[in-house]
Amino acid sequence: MIDFYYLSGSPFTWRVWLALEHKALKYKRIELSLEKGDLKSDSYLALNPRGKVPVLVDGDFSIYESGVILEYLEEKYPDFGAHLFPKDIQSRTLSRRLINEIDCYLWPTGMRLLMATFFTPKEKWDEAKISNALAGVLAEFKRFDDYFSHNIGNDALTSVEFSMFPIVALMFRIEERKKDLGFSQAVNPELTRWFTALSGLSVFQLTRPQHWS
Repeated sequence: MIDFYYLSGSPFTWRVWLALEHKALKYKRIELSLEKGDLKSDSYLALNPRGKVPVLVDGDFSIYESGVILEYLEEKYPDFGAHLFPKDIQSRTLSRRLINEIDCYLWPTGMRLLMATFFTPKEKWDEAKISNALAGVLAEFKRFDDYFSHNIGNDALTSVEFSMFPIVALMFRIEERKKDLGFSQAVNPELTRWFTALSGLSVFQLTRPQHWS
């Protein structure tokens, strides 16, 4: 049995949860709380000294960093469920490149927008700061236009979808909080169609953060 240490709403834990379901693996989801200080407890820091999520414990082996966890699951359990990466080397390399771009470039811009909205009281919102953060997000999403254009209706889910979807979902959730954000109007319509198509699949519905309405 795999122990999966999880924080609801984290896009990085969401991608691992999607992967575990996609590969039909047996696991126990251990939910952590920021408010209770779970990520700073001695027991958790022994698993991940950086105090971040997610962590996967498989028998006597523990691993953190979500991108690496996906690779581990693919290599350790090649005959379980569906594959997380394409089989041919060029497609697999392109998938890894996209995931790296998501983590290194797209997510930091999304995090700035998240901090300026969700983690700032409404009465303290700085509209200029929010506007600048949104511009950074939109510029990064623009770089993925080809990906969204060529993957609408693609039934072959991979780690790229599992890495991208939670971040897109979070952007739409920010817009629910700030109705005049303008994210959905500004992005490529193919991004919205891609997101809508995946949102209807059971694996994405099953793993949706519980506290999201």
